[in-house]
Amino acid sequence: MRAALVKYSGRRLNNHEAVWFDMPFQSTLEAYYNTGDICVYDSTLRLVDYSEGHLLNIDEPVTEEGVRRIKSSCDFIMLRGSNYIHEEMEWGHFIDWIEALDLPVLVIGVGAQAEKERPIILPKEGRRVWQAIADRAPVIGVRGAFSAETLHRNGIHNLEIVGCPSMFRGLDRTLTLRHAPGGPRRVTFSLRREVGTTYAVDPAEFQRTQKRIIAKLALVADLYLSCHGEPEEKAFFFKAPRHMEAAAAKLVAEGWFDEVTGRLLRGLYESRLFYVGAPGDYDVYAPQFDAALGYRVHAVLPAVAVGVPGVLFAYDTRSTELAETFDLPIYSPEAFERQTLAEALAPERFGRFQSLFAERYDRMKAFIERNGVKSRM
Repeated sequence: MRAALVKYSGRRLNNHEAVWFDMPFQSTLEAYYNTGDICVYDSTLRLVDYSEGHLLNIDEPVTEEGVRRIKSSCDFIMLRGSNYIHEEMEWGHFIDWIEALDLPVLVIGVGAQAEKERPIILPKEGRRVWQAIADRAPVIGVRGAFSAETLHRNGIHNLEIVGCPSMFRGLDRTLTLRHAPGGPRRVTFSLRREVGTTYAVDPAEFQRTQKRIIAKLALVADLYLSCHGEPEEKAFFFKAPRHMEAAAAKLVAEGWFDEVTGRLLRGLYESRLFYVGAPGDYDVYAPQFDAALGYRVHAVLPAVAVGVPGVLFAYDTRSTELAETFDLPIYSPEAFERQTLAEALAPERFGRFQSLFAERYDRMKAFIERNGVKSRM
């Protein structure tokens, strides 16, 4: 089967691996891009067994030559999972491409995005896109109940909850989490300064809480930080002197390096900060830790996928939904701070996740194959 790749995030090294687009180092250092998107893209490519992949840029208008090219070289359209289901989503010319190509559409792990669970009524164009997809897909794979309810409310009913492909990127049905005796000691915490009102009700409080948790973890654990796209953090990781100076000034001005935790944070930035440049890099980084925590879903899920116990924080619908789908521990910051690290990551907290993992793995495999595409699972 040959795939037309839509909403591709990065460039493929081969059919089953992706990294960020090839660009000058200056752009890598100075531009923001969300490495979570690359992780989902890479994970999707790992799960699907396709013979050829051809890029379909839906931001470009439909042309007769483009339709001929895709129709002659592709058997289906593959849309990677992401936060597509919300009121502000821009689809470019996707509806025109769907209708012109009239190919089956494989959709894995798409989700609704909001700062809290609430009814989302999609605009007319969004409903048209999802109806066109639904007409060409035996079943649409969503990441959880909230996303399924949202699409159902908007008239789309051929849905199945499959979670996120990043959970299965290890292609290991027998995955077993490795719990450190006596609780975790070496811990990686994923940063998220980039946040808006679609991710948190109160972005300022979101940042204050995150810094407080980092400071407390530094007292009880051998703590490292990971960053996932913000330029200021990348300046520290790459040790670029002028960029570090400018980044530090900005972080002070914005209150991230404040009088309370600023010195601690800067010390961690200078010596214990890892930048996730490619999903495959994180597969090597994560297994060195006893636990993965933080505010990046696509730092916690890929860590779990390689056997590292991971905990999510409840700050938006996406994190809550994925924790519920996979039965992973999720805490409000207040609930997390009321317990010890060993209690928060106790093996029994992962009991349902562990006991149901093989079943959920099989469900994802069966879902892909129900859509007429082979899987590598």
